[in-house]
Amino acid sequence: MAKNRDKNVGKVVDAADAVEKTEKEKKSANGRTTVKLSTGVIFNIRPVPRHFIYEVTRRFVRPEPPVVYVESKGREEENAGDPDYAAALETYISDIANAATDTALILGTTVKKIPAKVPDQDSEDFLQIMEVLGITGLENPKARYLYWIKSIAAPTTGDVNNLLGEIGRLTGVSESDTEDAVRRFRSLAPRGED
Repeated sequence: MAKNRDKNVGKVVDAADAVEKTEKEKKSANGRTTVKLSTGVIFNIRPVPRHFIYEVTRRFVRPEPPVVYVESKGREEENAGDPDYAAALETYISDIANAATDTALILGTTVKKIPAKVPDQDSEDFLQIMEVLGITGLENPKARYLYWIKSIAAPTTGDVNNLLGEIGRLTGVSESDTEDAVRRFRSLAPRGED
């Protein structure tokens, strides 16, 4: 039991060290911020127009809670505790977070350097993986770029958080807004990610 705990503590310490190292590798050169991820991929980071993120996310319609008649009160009230409403609200929040994240990654990053060991977005290896997984729409270079970032270049939550944090800083999103978005992203991330 203690051996497993020590192993897990070691993993946490290693992950924290990797994040700290990545943070230290953020640089600003010629007005361009760069971020090096755990994969060794280096991205140029630029601000994303906030109004554009709003335009992309406003297509999602917030669900309305169902209205029920409360006999003891003699009137109708919203039932925010309805499980179908709660599920629809969770989907709505997830859809907005994903759309904002995708917008930031597509518009706020460009590749500066890809290590030789990492396949690029046009490599046969990457395209075969996407085909096996049933990912379609890869004829669009921006869609291919987004899937490449999420699956190859920035495979961990920490990598994505580093990119989004720096994009947010340059875009003018407050640190507390970024931290809130990171918390929501982590709560929606599949179990087992860092």
